[in-house]
Amino acid sequence: MSEQGKHETQRKVHSYNIISQAIISALAITPLWLSAEENTPDSDIEIVTVTAQKRVQNILKVPVTVSSISADTIEESSSVLLSDIDKFVSGFDFDDGNMTQAGITMRGISSPNISVGGDPSSATFYDDVYMPRAAQNVIFSDMARVEVLKGPQGTLFGRNAAMGVVNMVPNSPQQEFEGFVKATLGSDNLQRIEGMINVPISDNVFVRANALTNSQDGIVDNIARPNWNDNNKVWDLGERSHDAGRVSVLWNISSSTNFQIAYDFDDLEQGPPMAIGFSEFAYNQGTKPFASKAENDVRKGVEKRDMYGITAKLTHEFDQHLSMKYIASYRDWDTVNRQDEDGTADITRYFDTSNNEDSDIFYTELQLNYVSDKINAVAGFSYSKEDVKQTTELNLTADTAARLITGELNQFIRGGIAEQVAGMIGGNADANAEAAFGPGATFEAVVDNFYSASGFPMDHMWNAPEWAGALNALGFADDIMAAIGMPGVPLTSDIVQATGDVTYDVVAAQLGLAEVMGPSYGGQWWQETVNNTGDFTNWGIFADIDYKLTEQWNIIAGLRYSKDEKDFTWLIPDNSFTQLRAGVNNLLFQPADLKASDDWDKVTGRLVASYQINDDHMLFGSYSTGYKSGGFDSLAPSTQAFEPEDTTNYELGYKGILWDQVIANVSAYYLELDNLQRSIQSKTPGSPQAVPTIINEDREITGFEFDLKWLATDSLTLGVISEIRSTDNFSPDFYNGEGELVPAQTTDSDADLNYTLTLDWAPNFDVGTVNFHVDYVFLENTNADEPGLEDYKKEVSAYFDDTSLLNARVSWENDDDTIEVGLWGKNLLDERYVLSIGGLTADVLGTPIGRINRGLEAGVDFKYSF
Repeated sequence: MSEQGKHETQRKVHSYNIISQAIISALAITPLWLSAEENTPDSDIEIVTVTAQKRVQNILKVPVTVSSISADTIEESSSVLLSDIDKFVSGFDFDDGNMTQAGITMRGISSPNISVGGDPSSATFYDDVYMPRAAQNVIFSDMARVEVLKGPQGTLFGRNAAMGVVNMVPNSPQQEFEGFVKATLGSDNLQRIEGMINVPISDNVFVRANALTNSQDGIVDNIARPNWNDNNKVWDLGERSHDAGRVSVLWNISSSTNFQIAYDFDDLEQGPPMAIGFSEFAYNQGTKPFASKAENDVRKGVEKRDMYGITAKLTHEFDQHLSMKYIASYRDWDTVNRQDEDGTADITRYFDTSNNEDSDIFYTELQLNYVSDKINAVAGFSYSKEDVKQTTELNLTADTAARLITGELNQFIRGGIAEQVAGMIGGNADANAEAAFGPGATFEAVVDNFYSASGFPMDHMWNAPEWAGALNALGFADDIMAAIGMPGVPLTSDIVQATGDVTYDVVAAQLGLAEVMGPSYGGQWWQETVNNTGDFTNWGIFADIDYKLTEQWNIIAGLRYSKDEKDFTWLIPDNSFTQLRAGVNNLLFQPADLKASDDWDKVTGRLVASYQINDDHMLFGSYSTGYKSGGFDSLAPSTQAFEPEDTTNYELGYKGILWDQVIANVSAYYLELDNLQRSIQSKTPGSPQAVPTIINEDREITGFEFDLKWLATDSLTLGVISEIRSTDNFSPDFYNGEGELVPAQTTDSDADLNYTLTLDWAPNFDVGTVNFHVDYVFLENTNADEPGLEDYKKEVSAYFDDTSLLNARVSWENDDDTIEVGLWGKNLLDERYVLSIGGLTADVLGTPIGRINRGLEAGVDFKYSF
């Protein structure tokens, strides 16, 4: 039976726990609930306000493609991270498989955060403040809403908003005393405790404090117990632990002036990013991606982030027309992300990486707003200064280093054999091979025959029989035997074993390669590091005017000038193994001590026309440009920076209420993206290892997005969210992770079919309030369309499965809204998927790794409000 067939069988016979059965039963009796008496509140459609344009506006009046995820939706979907809510926004995806290097995908354009010298293509803001790379993935604690703006937002949000903006808005202090405590318990020992309290200290001073702790066991038991791990915790795969909190104080200085200051922290310490082994050397020979056990022998493996931020805001209304807001913020974070890169417990294939960052950013912005009967304008400036320090560690055992060196020796030996064959047959052309060996012979095939006949390639030079055979084939045997006082005696594997490092040291001396070393070094550590520092400065000035031409026509025109300056350094010292064996060279990164500087500036802008047909219908068209600064590849020292990204977007949209029941947000767009900074795994000729490398590509994207909500009754709302997208991709030559040259090419692809269906229902049983939420997510798999798709990926059938997820929550709240009880489930059908495959060692060590999703989750939550 195929792996997919086994998976299907296992899934069908899966026995759901009691909580999940209760949720599925709730789904089954929905038709009965529909016959119950329904609530009859005011049927007017709720007005959702957003600050997407640095102004407080009705979302249906904003001529921008923006989605707003409310606090209610966050709660009803049991969401705590951006990756939990991306399903509610078409064209938006958030990948947090690596929490400290998470990535936003907007309209098919991802923002990998491998290089500390670069930036994401979509900007993230929290509490009006820009959040760089490792800081952007914060947990939702007392969040008011999350806004997602799609398309270039360079005018109002500046740099790195080339594809869009994610704007997280936490709750501010209020005048009323209120608070809550909430506990969530669920499968895999999920324990989530959250609390908030809002206290008026006086008539004009209010304090709001909240905290959240979230932990959950892993989904795969890590049975590796390496002796080198000492007393460090061995994390199971997928294990989570995340704490956050915020305290804010609001001082209404006068009726026109207020000041708010907030302190937040976000601490993460959990299992490192998942590394399921897909090789024959992994647990179960890598044939069971959804097995309950794995072996990740990473030394001191962990993913940690300690982060805090301080934000101050001063707002003042000069008169009924003019107001201002000033923001100043400082944020500091330290990260450690040490992860397994081989997915095995094989000491000869051990490889881990650790990304350690110590960074901080100061951000400030002054915003002036002017409002009159005809004009709604905003203007201002922003400035940020970021200091980054990053050390990237590559850690391997001497056993693994010897395996890599064996690969280099194999290539060296094959080259020598090729020279001998060429000398023997008079050249290295296929014609020479045919003349010597007959029709159909090729030079490469002849070399391969001689190579294999001589006992090559070696798997590992510490394998005594292979090493003895290699020394005999290379003609070293007689000299070695003479050197050890045994002239004329054949060199055998027994002699190799008996003499320890002697034969290796002789070869090292003759070849001048200290990297050829004996097995006495087994179990020792080999570390190479890349140390980076960066000093990044950005400033910009902007103005955006919304002018009311008539009662129906509005025109918006805006411009921003942005300036980026980056100073960057690389320091790559000799590897740590030189302390044990002098003269060994770095295997992966050549020593370097380099500094580079560059700067970029850009004028971005937008022109928007909107036509308000009536209070319920609006059409808009826009032209906008965006900009993402250039930068430096942290793992590839070079004074040459990679180019900035530029985006140009044309968009038509409709927002309105159809038939007094359907809320519609529909848009069509054409986007041009130049110099997309794409991060790939690349193994160049002569390199023993694939490393993350940035290449520049161009994209042209045409898309259609829609978000429809049907208010079927006063208590029942149905929704559908989807997109259609076509992309033309223009990529340069590059070497993929297997060392194969992928030629420059133009490819076109359609977006995977994806949609989210939602149901929200609040029947009236005259005993409190019942809320019922269901969402179903479908994602068509397009992994087969990846340019340069590696063979090891093709061998994992589950990597190409479509995604289908069913989630639900049923809650009851008493009449005075003080007690709430919820029953929820995620992935109710227990579908399992391979989310990613790759890794640094996939080719050179034959050890690809990947990540799988969590299966069925179910639980209960209890909330007490006061």
